[in-house]
Amino acid sequence: MHLIVGPPASGKTTRLLEVAHSYLAKRKRVWWVCLPAQKAYVYRRATENGAVLGLEVLTSQQLYYRLLAASYGLKPILTGPGRVALVGEALMSGDDPRPSPGEARLFARAIAEAKRNGVKPEAIPAHSPEARRLQRVYARYEELKASWGRWDYDDFRAGALALLEGGRVRLEPDLLIVDGFRELSALELRLIKALAAHLPVWVGLPEAPPGWGPQEVLPPRPVATQAYRAQNPVSEARWVLRSIKRDLAEGIKPLDIAVVAPESRIPALLTLADEYGLPLVSQLASTAAETPEGRLLLELLELPDYPTPSRLLAVPDLAPLGRAALERGLVGLEATTRLAAELGLQGFWAAWLARLNPPASGPAPHPSLAWAQELLDALPEVRHSPRRAVLMERALEAHRIATGPEFRLWWAALLAETHEPHRPPGGVALLTPNLASGQRWKRLYLTYAVEGAYSAAEQEDYFVPEELRASLEEVLRQAGGLLPRRFLGRDRLLLEELRSRAEAVVVTYPEAGQEGPFEPEPALVPAVPPVLPPLPPASPLETLQSQGYQAPLGSVNLGPARLEDLRRYHECGFQFWAMRLQPEAAETEWWRQWVRELRKAQKLVPARLEALAQQFPQAEGWMRHHCALLGELSLGYTLQGEGLEAYLDGVLRKGGEAHLYRFVAPETPPKAAEEAVRDRWSERWAAGYLLSAFKGRIQRVYLWAWPVLGEPVQVYGKPITQVWDALERLQRKAQEVHSRYKAGVVEPNPGFRCRTCGVRDVCREGKVG
Repeated sequence: MHLIVGPPASGKTTRLLEVAHSYLAKRKRVWWVCLPAQKAYVYRRATENGAVLGLEVLTSQQLYYRLLAASYGLKPILTGPGRVALVGEALMSGDDPRPSPGEARLFARAIAEAKRNGVKPEAIPAHSPEARRLQRVYARYEELKASWGRWDYDDFRAGALALLEGGRVRLEPDLLIVDGFRELSALELRLIKALAAHLPVWVGLPEAPPGWGPQEVLPPRPVATQAYRAQNPVSEARWVLRSIKRDLAEGIKPLDIAVVAPESRIPALLTLADEYGLPLVSQLASTAAETPEGRLLLELLELPDYPTPSRLLAVPDLAPLGRAALERGLVGLEATTRLAAELGLQGFWAAWLARLNPPASGPAPHPSLAWAQELLDALPEVRHSPRRAVLMERALEAHRIATGPEFRLWWAALLAETHEPHRPPGGVALLTPNLASGQRWKRLYLTYAVEGAYSAAEQEDYFVPEELRASLEEVLRQAGGLLPRRFLGRDRLLLEELRSRAEAVVVTYPEAGQEGPFEPEPALVPAVPPVLPPLPPASPLETLQSQGYQAPLGSVNLGPARLEDLRRYHECGFQFWAMRLQPEAAETEWWRQWVRELRKAQKLVPARLEALAQQFPQAEGWMRHHCALLGELSLGYTLQGEGLEAYLDGVLRKGGEAHLYRFVAPETPPKAAEEAVRDRWSERWAAGYLLSAFKGRIQRVYLWAWPVLGEPVQVYGKPITQVWDALERLQRKAQEVHSRYKAGVVEPNPGFRCRTCGVRDVCREGKVG
């Protein structure tokens, strides 16, 4: 084995590429082992001068698979979520209560660490009840896994090592290169040494493991580093994005630029990148819970425990309740239940809660699984999705541990453990420190370099304390079988690596944030740096130096207005104007198409009823049942008065009574149907106008909300016999809004409605959030 040692950016990868090319030139096969995030980088470096034949870049796990596959020693794999589920099942053995997903994760990580270091259950120090419990769970986990006939990730390493040390392995490559790791564990070093007995192995590391002597030592190379301080994280992020845009304009390729940031800062950078039009690409792998299908399923699984407006709005039937909760800022089961009772939706809400809770028992052999299958089939976004099989596999794993409401909890937890295949597109890489390991660029922006932001996160183990763990030298001398100490000063290697990830490194940090003042990381910013230098504007919001982008608002001709136009104009004049400029979307809901055709008829004569019955067969029986009332209505009626115009679905006059009808969606609960009419202006304004303009002739006005396929619901529960104060205020407001409408005043009115605005933030200006 040939070990090359040198600090980060000393040229280890360049030296190893020279060795690889010397073998490839002789038509020999080379395996290059690195971290998963480095594979594309190694291929780019290897093919800088043209295509190569015979090079294969693998991760450590893929190396184990290939070694075992060549010797027919593979077994089905137990994935990460499967391991957590199996540990949860092991935790239920004996008299222990059913575990939570968090407890199972804790034990799964401890078991993975033990197996990674070749420690058997009985070799774990049993100094405390929890450590002895870990021994039992670990042993039970191995029994259950054997009964499944599967291997977890660590079993593949152990199996490959056993094959190599037994001399029974068949090797395909002529050369093996290991590069891009900060350190290697005792078992990995043992496996590399066993491979070196069969073929040439070259390894590059920043430091030689204890007891290993390097064959080559490379000296450090200087790296151009600049450091700047910003006022706050936002100004820092904007400056970095402006600088990247300048780099791209100067001809630097996107793949030659990278941004490193703590994981918590990545969403903010991605959001701002859209404003600057930058191809900033996150290298973080997403989980199944972050996909559209998984996110929707997760909202439904967590809804019964903690309802929020976003989760309620994810269910179309619960959207009225979700909108009301959003307006009032309510979250939680108790508050949502009180709100449902106030809106008259208590029974409807209780039925949905029962529907979203899997049964603990039932006629089906596995009621929880049957419930999960029914839930996935009920979601159009999931029903035909290729991810459906993965979501159902997690349900099968959760079913082995829990039933009833706890089944939901486990299913949601296992979704968060399921990592999606990740092949990010080309662009400016946005990485965490670990993902940047082993790669180099021409220019790197190391952002948010405050004290503690970049750390190896070394911490004491819950089960085995530091004093019962072995030193790294002892672990390597024993070649595994011992738990190594965790506090090894890994921060030093991490920070040294970050300072050298590019030919030119720009380090930035904010002086203060919402948490208070920050101190820079001394290893990255040794002295007080200068403030950020000014850069030219790089986004539409920065085109004006003194103020942000502002839409050119002015007076426009808005055309004739009906009452509902005035209501939408009053909510946000800019949105109303901008939405009218967009092409009118075709109606997709059948009942809205039915209402539109009914309005055109003006009167529902028998011939028109037959035509509608053929066009909308789902409403035929309901129309025939109500044909007498539908036939009496004046449909699509326009009421004009006081310079205003109200468009009503249906109007019926009986002597001194006027009945005004508004059709709403099928299956709308009575309270929600009534609320839908009360939120409008047309019917309420018409009631006030009829009572005041036709005093004596119209004595009572009835407002009706009529769900299609349902029965009419009387709004307010009684007729309106006089012009209430609320109706007078509505009439005055309509006149005031109409005067501004006729003047063509178009102004934005920011608020919650902006979240669903069809024109997004076109109106945004400095004072608008």
